[in-house]
Amino acid sequence: MARTSRADTARTHQRILTQASEAFRQGGVPGVSIPALMKAVGLTHGTFYAHFASKEALVVETCAQDFDEVIDGLLRPAEQAREDQKLDAVLDTYLSTAHRDDPGHGCFLPALAAEIRRESPPVRHAFSDALKRYFGRLAAVLPKPAAEIRQDRELVLASGMVGAIVLARAVDDPALSDRILRACRNFYSEAFAEE
Repeated sequence: MARTSRADTARTHQRILTQASEAFRQGGVPGVSIPALMKAVGLTHGTFYAHFASKEALVVETCAQDFDEVIDGLLRPAEQAREDQKLDAVLDTYLSTAHRDDPGHGCFLPALAAEIRRESPPVRHAFSDALKRYFGRLAAVLPKPAAEIRQDRELVLASGMVGAIVLARAVDDPALSDRILRACRNFYSEAFAEE
């Protein structure tokens, strides 16, 4: 039997992480079974344990790594925008119908925040660390008041954006869902505009 190279092992590990990340956001942590996950990756259930000690370890690593990758994608439009348009670029991306309609590839927060509180301390810690990094990155797109005020503003903005996506995904009325996104984009754009 041929030995697997370190590069092959790393690629397999990443494939599992990527599939798990999407599955967790789509169906929640409790809704993801290891056998089904590994079947989706095209590997056996037993192979999972060559990469992760447990499902909890997988969730911890997913929070630590994939959260940042998702946030990179959501914040990328701000990097390409003019200084005075950075916040609107983030709002337009985050509070969009595309983000609402694709939880498997969207932000972890609206998909998982409510259920993470029921997870183990290591999972909650990894999620908390990732959330702190997110707040720090979000602060870069806000106008620059005093540091303490800026930190509070990033908490308010992140909480509002997450809440808007949660509600827009929950309602069964497409017009109301679109209205929630539009109203929140407009409100946060005005509320956080540079004075």
